[in-house]
Amino acid sequence: MTTWDLIAWYALLAIALLVPIAMSNANWLSNPASPNVFSYPLTYDQFDIVKVFVMRAFAIGGLLAWAFQYFFKGGTLRRTKLDWLIVGFLGWVLVTSFTSISIATALLGKYRRFEGFLSFLTYAVVYFLTVQLADRPSRIRAIARVLLISGAIVALYGVLQYVGLDPVSWGSKLPFEANRAFSTFGNPDLLGGFLIFPLTISMTMALSEKVTGWRIFYWTVFVVTVAAWIVAFVRGAWIGGAVGIIIVVIAAVLARPKLNAVDWSFAGITGVAAAGIVARSLANTNEVLNAGVRLASIFKFGEGSALTRFEIWDAAIGAIKARPILGFGADTFRLVFPKYKPLAYVKDAGYLSVADNVHDYPLQLMAGIGIIGFLLLYGIFGWALWLGAPNAFARGKGTERLVVAGFWAAAVGYITHLMTGLSVTGSTVFLWMALAIIVAPTATTHEHPVRKWGPVVGLALSLVLMAAWVGNVTFVVADNYFLRGQFPAAGEDAATLLKTAIALDPYNDMYRSALGQAYQNQMQDWLTQASQQQSAGTDPSTSIVMAKQSLQQAVDAYEQTIAIVPTEYDNYLFLSGIYNYAGTRLDPAYFNDAIKAADRGIAAEPFGPGVRMQKALAQASVGDAAAAAKTLDAAVNMDPNFVEIHVLYAQVLTEAGRLQDALAVYKTLESGETTTYASAIQSLEASIAAGAGTTTP
Repeated sequence: MTTWDLIAWYALLAIALLVPIAMSNANWLSNPASPNVFSYPLTYDQFDIVKVFVMRAFAIGGLLAWAFQYFFKGGTLRRTKLDWLIVGFLGWVLVTSFTSISIATALLGKYRRFEGFLSFLTYAVVYFLTVQLADRPSRIRAIARVLLISGAIVALYGVLQYVGLDPVSWGSKLPFEANRAFSTFGNPDLLGGFLIFPLTISMTMALSEKVTGWRIFYWTVFVVTVAAWIVAFVRGAWIGGAVGIIIVVIAAVLARPKLNAVDWSFAGITGVAAAGIVARSLANTNEVLNAGVRLASIFKFGEGSALTRFEIWDAAIGAIKARPILGFGADTFRLVFPKYKPLAYVKDAGYLSVADNVHDYPLQLMAGIGIIGFLLLYGIFGWALWLGAPNAFARGKGTERLVVAGFWAAAVGYITHLMTGLSVTGSTVFLWMALAIIVAPTATTHEHPVRKWGPVVGLALSLVLMAAWVGNVTFVVADNYFLRGQFPAAGEDAATLLKTAIALDPYNDMYRSALGQAYQNQMQDWLTQASQQQSAGTDPSTSIVMAKQSLQQAVDAYEQTIAIVPTEYDNYLFLSGIYNYAGTRLDPAYFNDAIKAADRGIAAEPFGPGVRMQKALAQASVGDAAAAAKTLDAAVNMDPNFVEIHVLYAQVLTEAGRLQDALAVYKTLESGETTTYASAIQSLEASIAAGAGTTTP
């Protein structure tokens, strides 16, 4: 290897080593008595954005080194039969990005998912570098070895979480069950998908290894990975991993490796460990952490997460029917879902639940980049597996090809997992790396001297890549400012920090929405100060002027956010809410603005009871109780557990004179020994007995 090729090679290995373990929370290195740089996370998104940063940094660096060698000094170009198909796919994703409902989201990806055009481009770069550099079995084994080292760290950390020995503090409450493994991926579903790679690759590396020490290491990685794979309790990953293991067994039968005492010993250890973990889980009363109940739930389609999953798929199918060719743009499903989600989802999952992913990769792709985009991508997957199969499953060729079979099995297992799982950059990049390794033995090699135009192209590409590298750094620095803006230290101004985050990453809608909330908090503080001044007999006019200024700044921030993501329902909820607050504290004229903002929100999400509640509040505040009741007629039963909207409904029904209806709502709210609404019920019953009020026509 030349020096530049060597740099590119180590960049590729760095992706395999660092992406899986990358996260920004290392508070186990902090000292509670003396806070240091590790006391707090470095980014607000502690997982995905860090993995994206690391992946892109080394992909850009590796491509830059390879390009310098190739265009300035001449070198080798390895070609595969997939190259033009991948170029065509990237071109299609780019086209659908500019026809998207949110160009910024389609190009950059949704915050905390990031699988927009730039991530697909990064996958293609990793594929390209892997094909160029993994040109012999020793290099394929080197990539596998490094990936297993990082996989071992990830799996071991997941096991530590399961047994209650997590060294990192994640706060008082996690969004999933306590002691469920999530490791460096931040979510059990995402961890389960990644573990399919070390699960299958460790088996083939062990079976093809001649050095006893390394063979023991690979089997140890397999045992730890199996344990973490189980305790993540991800059904889709269980299925995908099982498919991968079956494929490895088939490949091993064909290769006929010579098994020794080490292999049989670890087979026994794995069996005992897996059986012990499963047996322990069977005593757990939590259904998610009980392997038996969890496994049985795969076949229960009418309840739990399976039920809401079907409802999400129904929304995705509706979106696909609406735009079957171009889709709505890569990674835009969160923006699409509110428009197409069925009413049943609101009832089953609750009005606060929003699906930012379909949990089915084919449907996710078709909703995002259209049916053509889906066919192109899955054509890449299928063709790569077809081309690589003869090398992976060659009968009588010995064990040297087993590692390729391990990557083949990992790719199939992960693709299987994606039928019910989530594609995130920190895992899917290894699918593309696996595909490259699968087809690498079929690549053709072409030696090219330096061309006359080579340095010009190389210089232009280098400038683009260096700009991309700088952009990658600002991308993650912006998230640090976003974090600080959410939790400002003494002497820091939240709005100033958030404006810096926006300056560094101007197309992140989360940052702009948070700025609106920061200004909203300022408005509330000014109004509190004005109230205190009025009570003390001092002039509150300056505070009121400042409150109005903060109100306008908040409104501007929300409107700018809506301009980036016009179908994001939450921003209309925030906007109508702040107008209602201003109508109560500043000027009743703002209630009309609240109604207009709420109407825009209703158009974005037909089954959104929250924004309908804001509209009803505004209508009731301007004295139109009948209109408020009518607004809530269509919303109150969307989520039976949304107590606040039922209370408001009963109040506006009373004001509108619909006393029988109001009484029925209060009696529904009053259950068991609860007496919260007893006085309201008694008052209504007395009024009805006296002949007051009306009933619903």
